[in-house]
Amino acid sequence: MEAIGQLAAGVAHDFNNILTVIMGNNDLMRSELGPDSPLREHAEEIRHASERAAGLTQQLLIFGRKTNGATRRA
Repeated sequence: MEAIGQLAAGVAHDFNNILTVIMGNNDLMRSELGPDSPLREHAEEIRHASERAAGLTQQLLIFGRKTNGATRRA
């Protein structure tokens, strides 16, 4: 179980790095779009999906800490 926890935590950290890039670029894109841009709705959907993925990442990190018995912060 400890190995699964370590794997989950490792995947979560790597995925979080990818999400940071996606969310950062999405923020830049949204700042360039006007309020009436037809692309704004798509950019908002990307943001919401990224936030849901970040929540899953946090759950993986919590699982990894529990199975490893670790108390360190991610």
